[in-house]
Amino acid sequence: MVQKIMGEIARKDPDKQLPSVVHPSDEMAYLLVSHQGKTTAAVARWGFQMSGGNLVYNARQETALSKGIFSNCFRTARCIVPAHSFYEWDKDRNCFQFSPDSQELLYFAGLFRVRAEQTEVVILTTHSSGVVGEIHHRMPLILDETQLRPWLYDRSVSEQFLSQGIISLKKEIVEG
Repeated sequence: MVQKIMGEIARKDPDKQLPSVVHPSDEMAYLLVSHQGKTTAAVARWGFQMSGGNLVYNARQETALSKGIFSNCFRTARCIVPAHSFYEWDKDRNCFQFSPDSQELLYFAGLFRVRAEQTEVVILTTHSSGVVGEIHHRMPLILDETQLRPWLYDRSVSEQFLSQGIISLKKEIVEG
């Protein structure tokens, strides 16, 4: 799956170099439904740039349907952000990396928008549980592979996913 996503991005923009570790405001790969109705890969900036200069890079799944900035995107611009892992920090500023136990990639539920000819993506977050809950109170809303197509193509089903999305993860402390 990784090769397919990156291959499609390379075909669209052969000179595009994406970072291996993505931070808010970096460019990253994401999956969306094209104007032709097919799933496609593209590149967007992580975070919605707000008029006051703030960057909003996450959206709470509890309020995605009710907050104006996210509700329109939820109706028409859902996306998926593939990742090998994600990072969280505990109260003592120790960094932990979380990666999937049993699959190649994690798939984060996301929303996108185009503003000033720049595509921007936010990742939906949920209350954390399991090993993530030991470290941080929030985590990305993770979809399993059977939920990818419904998340992108079926709004009523994707609304149900807002209360789901936990898969088995492993935790590693990041030195540095």
